[in-house]
Amino acid sequence: MRTASLYGLYKMGIKKILIFCTMSLIIYSCSKENLEPDNPPITPPPSTEKPKQFNTSTDNLLIKHELRAAWLTTAWKLDWPGTTTGADNQRNLLISIINNLKSLNINVIYFQAMTSCEAFYSSSIFPWSSYITGTQGQNPGFDPLAVAIEAAHSRGMELHAWINPLRVGAVTTVNVPSHPAVLYPNRYSEYKGVRYWNAGLPEVRVFLQDAVKEIVNNYNVDGIHFDDYFYPDGLKSSADTWNDSAAYALYGAGKTLNEWRENNIDMMVKAVNEAIKGAKAKAVFGISPSGQYANTLALYANPITWMNNKWIDYLAPQIYWQIGHSTADFDKLARFWSSSSAGVPVFPGLAAYRLGESGFPTVTEFLNQVSLCRALPNINGNVWFRTEHILKDPMNSFIKQNLYQTPSLVPKIGTYNTTIPQAPSVSLSQKIITWNFVDNATEYVVYELQRIGTGNDWNAVIRYKGGNTTFSGENTKNYIVIAVNGREKSTYQKVVYVP
Repeated sequence: MRTASLYGLYKMGIKKILIFCTMSLIIYSCSKENLEPDNPPITPPPSTEKPKQFNTSTDNLLIKHELRAAWLTTAWKLDWPGTTTGADNQRNLLISIINNLKSLNINVIYFQAMTSCEAFYSSSIFPWSSYITGTQGQNPGFDPLAVAIEAAHSRGMELHAWINPLRVGAVTTVNVPSHPAVLYPNRYSEYKGVRYWNAGLPEVRVFLQDAVKEIVNNYNVDGIHFDDYFYPDGLKSSADTWNDSAAYALYGAGKTLNEWRENNIDMMVKAVNEAIKGAKAKAVFGISPSGQYANTLALYANPITWMNNKWIDYLAPQIYWQIGHSTADFDKLARFWSSSSAGVPVFPGLAAYRLGESGFPTVTEFLNQVSLCRALPNINGNVWFRTEHILKDPMNSFIKQNLYQTPSLVPKIGTYNTTIPQAPSVSLSQKIITWNFVDNATEYVVYELQRIGTGNDWNAVIRYKGGNTTFSGENTKNYIVIAVNGREKSTYQKVVYVP
């Protein structure tokens, strides 16, 4: 009886265990089914990162060349020589200034080589400038223009000789016997205490041709640059006291006085351009008139005529007002010159000297002006007035950090065609990019390609410029190599990717 009872209890226990296990399995199974929707497997989102390697089938490469110029003013000793005296000190200062411009990635210098018929170079036409030694006609013991050219060229920069074409000088100036004003007193007239050459005289145009030919023949300048001195400012709108009636009677040829004077400037510009090109075909000729068209017309100078006839290779209008100015809006003026250029490059002049004035309270105004110029057609750079103001802070640091962080090649200017070099043949070994010497190449440029945002456009940024034929690249970077001959640039053979 006891055995049977134990057996019964045993059977009941087994059943309970089986029931418990079954229920546990059911509960576990149900629990698992309930948890699965709350913990789905994680699927990584599709990658939005663009490939690091440039794709020649889908990507676009943008190579931009930009003129970055500065006026280096010698009149009144403003930028150079200042208070510095002595040949060695002045020479060293000039080289130092050019070196500092190079550090800003400036690639063109307009060196004021003649002011009021006084020369900063050895001339048989003009006396040495009094701004160098303090005495007109005194040899300074060195040749500033030659020094400036060598310093600029050795640093990969262009140097253009900037001259005042028609300004003779103040009537109070006592000139040496060899000064043109003493030699040719019948060729100039006076207006408000200043002497100006009479542009209506054919002999004055020949004189200016001889002046530019002397520079171009004797110095390895990259061009000749005129500023905004033509007929006297105010002459057109005031009582006319200009003594050119005799010349008008001889050469007026049925034109009104205003038409004749404007034509005189046109003929001068045309003649000077022909003289420059005849002496050195690759030397360019440019002019920097007032940034307001009406102002330059008031001097009987019409830049649109010059550009339409291709008598100049570029125009550098001095747009020395801020964006939004009530009567001289930089935006409107830049767009006007851009649309009126007839394909001639336009390089607006920027008023660095005005920083701190009401219209230019901060450097941001210049950032906006340069950005606007970069967005407009036919504008491929700017010219800064003047050197002193961009070599000191805050402009110096601002330009380095925000505008010209890397170098740029000078864009094509002028109609002269030098030989376009062939594209270098490029190879890669580990990180070393190598290319061959190219006939007619004066230097080589290595660009790093940088994707713009997340799109398919890439900027080309200069990483090397010089005569070597090797370059050490960086991992996951894309590069191209071109050959350069003056202002002519080759294409590139291929994009090199360093894994």
